[in-house]
Amino acid sequence: MGGHPTNMRDDWANIIQELRKEARVTRKQLAAQTGVGARTIDNYEKRKIQEPSIYKIEAILNAFGYDLEAIKRY
Repeated sequence: MGGHPTNMRDDWANIIQELRKEARVTRKQLAAQTGVGARTIDNYEKRKIQEPSIYKIEAILNAFGYDLEAIKRY
């Protein structure tokens, strides 16, 4: 991918894929748990969506027991 060496899209793709594989959950199973479509999850993991929905990311993180927190950067 051109552009920035790292960006939020790539970070979320890595996080989602890592959590899902660690938990041994398929995209279809995760979709059923979260209400986020399996195709959307696939597109996030394949970095096809430039700006993932924060609400969908939060639902995915919650399914794995994580919260989404805003942290101020200095």
